[in-house]
Amino acid sequence: MAALGEVFARYGGAMTTLAASMLRNRTEADDVVEDALLRIHDAAPGFRGERGLRTWSLRIVANLCRDRLRRRKFQGDLPDEPDAFERAGLKFDPIADWDGALDQRVMAAALERAIDSLPPDQREVVVLRHRLDLSHADMAELLNVPEGTIKSRLARALAVLREHLKGMDT
Repeated sequence: MAALGEVFARYGGAMTTLAASMLRNRTEADDVVEDALLRIHDAAPGFRGERGLRTWSLRIVANLCRDRLRRRKFQGDLPDEPDAFERAGLKFDPIADWDGALDQRVMAAALERAIDSLPPDQREVVVLRHRLDLSHADMAELLNVPEGTIKSRLARALAVLREHLKGMDT
């Protein structure tokens, strides 16, 4: 159990961020992280260490999220207002000295709507790369697809996001 606590201490934040970003619901994300920790505990004797522990843990979280998404269609609020971030369990941390904090929130809400409109495979790579800062190689390992597939999904997703956000002041 101490080892499981260490896994949560080291990777719990990334696991929660991934789950909340995929599921758009903090309560469900917490449930998924809890389920993932139980699966990690049960599967630990078979862990061969071929992948890093972080990648293995995040892969379990991503798979559990995909299972939940298959069972339901996302019906959550779109972040039309800043409070939607808190309801979804996402952090909003504006730049401290910037006068346009409200404009930044509007831009962030537009970005969240754009990310939400992406197909699941593209949304997943955006979250893994730009929220969890995983490398292309780590993402390929986690998702069990070639690195080239990761790069093309990410390129398509970023092109769609740019199009959605075209005309907004940055």
